[in-house]
Amino acid sequence: MLQFVEGTSGSGKTDTIRHMLMEKAKTGKEKLLLLVPEQNSFENERAMLRLMGSKEAERITVTSFTRMVDLVMRQTGGLAGRRLNDSGRNILMSLALSQVKEELVLYQKQSGSRELVELMLSALKEFKMCGIRPENLKAAADRLEEGNLRKKIRETGLVMAAYEALVSQSYIDPLDDLTRLKNVLEATPFFKGYTVMVDAFAGFTAQELEVLSLVLRQAKETVISVCVDQDPAKDNGMGLFSPVKKTVRQLKQIAKDYHIPLAPPIRLPHGKRFQNEELKLLEQVIYRRERLESGEVPGHIVLYNASDIYEEADFVARRIQKLVQEEGYRYREITVIARETESYRGVLDAALESYGIPYFMDQPEPLEEKPLMTLVLSALECVQSGYRSDELFRLLKTGLTELQTEEIAALENYTLLWNLSGRRWLEPFTMHPRGFSPEMTEEDQKKLEGLNRLRETVMEPLAQFEESLRSGTGKGIAYGVYQLLERLNAAQNIRRMADELENMGEWNLAQEQIRLWDMLMEILDQMALVLKEQHLSPRRWSELFQLVVQSEEIAFIPQGVDEVSVGGADRSRPAAPRAVFLIGAEEGEFPRTPVPAGVFSDAERRLMISMGLPLYDSLEKLAVEERYLAYMAAVSPSERLFVSYASSDLSGGARSPSSLVREVRKIFPECLVADRSQEAFSDLLWSPEPAFELAASLWREPSEREETLKRYFGGLPEYQDRLEAVGRAASEEPIAFQNPENAQKLFGSNLRVSASQIEKYYLCRFQYFCRYGLGAKERKPAVFDALEYGSVMHYLLENMLRAFSGEALASMKKQELLAEIRRLLDSYVETNLGGWEEKSPRFRYLLARLADTAQMLLSHLGKELAQSDFVPADFELSIGKGKELEPLVLEIPGGGRISVEGKIDRVDVMEKPPGNT
Repeated sequence: MLQFVEGTSGSGKTDTIRHMLMEKAKTGKEKLLLLVPEQNSFENERAMLRLMGSKEAERITVTSFTRMVDLVMRQTGGLAGRRLNDSGRNILMSLALSQVKEELVLYQKQSGSRELVELMLSALKEFKMCGIRPENLKAAADRLEEGNLRKKIRETGLVMAAYEALVSQSYIDPLDDLTRLKNVLEATPFFKGYTVMVDAFAGFTAQELEVLSLVLRQAKETVISVCVDQDPAKDNGMGLFSPVKKTVRQLKQIAKDYHIPLAPPIRLPHGKRFQNEELKLLEQVIYRRERLESGEVPGHIVLYNASDIYEEADFVARRIQKLVQEEGYRYREITVIARETESYRGVLDAALESYGIPYFMDQPEPLEEKPLMTLVLSALECVQSGYRSDELFRLLKTGLTELQTEEIAALENYTLLWNLSGRRWLEPFTMHPRGFSPEMTEEDQKKLEGLNRLRETVMEPLAQFEESLRSGTGKGIAYGVYQLLERLNAAQNIRRMADELENMGEWNLAQEQIRLWDMLMEILDQMALVLKEQHLSPRRWSELFQLVVQSEEIAFIPQGVDEVSVGGADRSRPAAPRAVFLIGAEEGEFPRTPVPAGVFSDAERRLMISMGLPLYDSLEKLAVEERYLAYMAAVSPSERLFVSYASSDLSGGARSPSSLVREVRKIFPECLVADRSQEAFSDLLWSPEPAFELAASLWREPSEREETLKRYFGGLPEYQDRLEAVGRAASEEPIAFQNPENAQKLFGSNLRVSASQIEKYYLCRFQYFCRYGLGAKERKPAVFDALEYGSVMHYLLENMLRAFSGEALASMKKQELLAEIRRLLDSYVETNLGGWEEKSPRFRYLLARLADTAQMLLSHLGKELAQSDFVPADFELSIGKGKELEPLVLEIPGGGRISVEGKIDRVDVMEKPPGNT
């Protein structure tokens, strides 16, 4: 027997199903099974336990289609085999594309791309769910005339056939589970004597319908809840409930074909869920032809127009706190629904945290950017790129190696200093750790030895990893990656990172690290399982690994017992929320305007459907499904509904409200659209941090509310410094130390400054503060730049003028002068630039040019000095306490002093008449 429980959303279908099961469970004689969507399984198990207690709840098997496969095959057999996951599926699809590459025309150029792998996997999943085989595609292609569609169908069929052939060698693809379940049920009446109840499905795939058909034929009784209204009018498949009504017709046809009795439906009245007439009316009318209006201003439905998503997120957080603090709501009774949550990542979560609201955001995150995956991807790229420094430091900065942050920084500074990269990482470091400096001190030598120990710690595992890649087999390279992780102590470092995160209160992030390790092991297992002894280049293996990682996501489960639920409309299954916030209700976004996606265009899809290929519906039908999603979200609360939209995007482009907003306004013409300017000031103050930000934004406003905020935060010690900082910024005071003790800690009481430091101070005080107060300075590579060029020239001029008089320089021949210059250059390079060894041809060329320039300059200087009465008397004359010249000392009010010190490059003296200088 087949019976339907009919009713719109909120009519009590799920409660009816549960109570029917409870009554049957009380007899203790029935075999009972409840079939629900995968994401509803846990909630239904918990609800049945609450409703009837553990003893009777144990008599009911709660399952999904996925779990049903396991349930049946554990008793009938058929579970044995190597099961593919998404990782293995990606690898096999990439291999399938490689196999048929030469037979492809449209897709040949993209056959190695990740995008085509994803496109073909998407098509494959649809074909499997719709029960379409490669032979069906070939037959359809043969019926078409030559053209793009024929090529698409033919080539997609070729790829699918190649993929199936690879799978059939030794794997089980979970995408085929329902087909295998159907085959088992055709041979085994597993559901004989069962009462099966099916709840919360909006529709079924072709695979699911085939299984459900067998359940109907075998079970004693099947009860299915369907979300439909009682409108008998034809809607040409475009009505709100058209997809569900189509499913009902399919199920009735199955019952008719197999002579299954059809019991009268249980029809439920509207509105059991709703606690007020406004939401009841909304459910009855939204997205329907029926036009009923309320002449009253709704008190339980709010429309809000935000300037952008930041203001929208702030509105949501404020109202949640108001519901909790003023109206006694629990956080778990509130749900936030977006069409998709990705665009609110980093915005909504930041707003909720700012208001101190516990929340769970159902938003899977990509694996590729996670530290552990970055470690492996960087290691693969390192050995293939010849150890590029940027990839090495990307690996080290994951925090999963033995090196500490300070050690990584020291290595990075050294490689930046000497521009080290590539195979030079495999050789000992020999260059001076301070760059172009005088002879290496004992401390410098120790530092260099330490840097080499760090280099060995990094490079030994990587060099061994590079060697392991030469095995050339898929399984061998996967094992090589695992060995690398062992040598790097990655597992222990993951555990350490997780412990540190847990100690910081980041429990979710801590658990994420452990899960990432398990996921990586699964990926490596799949790589080894699928690729086996197949010979691959390291580059090809790396491409496949990256393909797998890029296709994987990590999702989370709720951790708290009292937290706001945030999710996408297609994923969110709120459990009886009292209040719901629908966010992002902009035109084209929520409901979303469907766009062509996948292998086939909308026109091609329509043609294929007309040819008997039962693909998913066209864009028009998808638009109906989008309205249905919006309807289900809008009628999910029992008490309060908030619908918000932003009037501009982040680039300033205008946005308009979607049909969700228009539908609400048609039903409630008196419903005003609120915005921030209309909100009561008190409604902006539900949490200290946002309230302080508001106080800062209103600082210059001479009003009682601003003064009230200032007084409030003035009484909180933790806000004193911030309050004073805002006051200074608002009054545009010059940046200065407010506490003289801080200045003294940085600079001391007795300052010793040079002329160049004084010049820097007057050019830019902030630069002076950063350089001489904080000690911040630019990391400069040891290159022969203009600054170093000047230093060498200064050295040459000083030493030549010390050694030779003007007359001597003027009388020197060019080659003689060049020889002296080169002798000094050799000495300078050996003493200050680390010697000539490993110096590049460019470096040698620049030094040769400098020698020529110095020769000309010294020749001219010699002639000038030979004719002048001035004679160089001193070089590098020191000014300072106890030096050749005493410094200029300035007393500072308060007891300090400034001493102006430094050096004079050269002092020329003229005596005329003799004895008078």
